[in-house]
Amino acid sequence: MGLFRRGKETLNEQLLREAGFDPAQALGDQPPPVPLEPPKSLLTRVGVPDGSGPAPKGWDTAVTVTVPDLAGDRVEFTTIPNGDVIVGEEAGDADLSPFADAVERRVDPPYRAVAARQDGDLWAVGAKRIEVARIPFPRGDRLDLSRSGDAGEFRVDGEPDDAAAPPELERLGEASGERFYVEAARIDGELWEVEVTAM
Repeated sequence: MGLFRRGKETLNEQLLREAGFDPAQALGDQPPPVPLEPPKSLLTRVGVPDGSGPAPKGWDTAVTVTVPDLAGDRVEFTTIPNGDVIVGEEAGDADLSPFADAVERRVDPPYRAVAARQDGDLWAVGAKRIEVARIPFPRGDRLDLSRSGDAGEFRVDGEPDDAAAPPELERLGEASGERFYVEAARIDGELWEVEVTAM
């Protein structure tokens, strides 16, 4: 996993963005492309059959952005609450700020995003808001905790585990009631994407 911090925008760019204007457009750069239908790779990833509608289900936003000189055809990243970007999949180590900036015109961090090349330098990006928690658990990339009254099960990477579930995971579940299911996927280090379902 890679981590990068985005460069600070100028005061003019910040004021334009906060006023609802695209700083690149307002400052005379090339205008953004007309939005396209999200790429089939995004539609397939979220379980929607190819070509079945104009927007991918399960995503909070889908945007297009022109990003020159970027290698590969697919990028996955997660932006955590402080704005840092954790790169999950990328060919090379280019600056992903253009993707994050385009998404954040519509969705605030934290979120998970997938970008797929459309044609040349044109990319489509789908983003979904997520909940992030700090869980100091050294093993595995996925944790599952289910509880129904006194009965419960803790799994690490899909396998039952005899270790005690992390208290942070327990607290997340208990906040939803006595019966719950909590999933956690490691983003990086002690940061996990979490989803709680009350049962």
